[in-house]
Amino acid sequence: MTFPSKYNAVIAAFVAGAVLSGSLVAFAFSRLPAGRWAAAVPLHSAAPPRSGPGAGADFDRLRQSAAGGDELSNDMLSNALLDRYDALRDTDDLYEALVWIDRRWNTFGNAPVVARVMASNYCSQQVARWHWFCILGE
Repeated sequence: MTFPSKYNAVIAAFVAGAVLSGSLVAFAFSRLPAGRWAAAVPLHSAAPPRSGPGAGADFDRLRQSAAGGDELSNDMLSNALLDRYDALRDTDDLYEALVWIDRRWNTFGNAPVVARVMASNYCSQQVARWHWFCILGE
């Protein structure tokens, strides 16, 4: 089956445009520093950086990596936020930890942090009272 020559020109123009678009996108992402591409195209909105004690660059790096889908960073961030909640009793830390835990609730390595939440008295806090980990029968 052959197409008339005017269709061949349209198909060639489409293919050339697609190749050029792909090349530009590949070039744009190759120019970003390593690990920054996830911030350029966010799949989920990351938690805003907090101010105060312990809200340094380490927490910000963990937040960025966890938002990009890094399971280890998510686990480290969740545990660090729970540790900070245990030390400072700031319910913002507990709430943020539960948000990060929820983002990966069905992964294999998440069981220890879920058990930590369920075994502690975190469910007595207002920000966690109606979380599905804390409701009996869920």
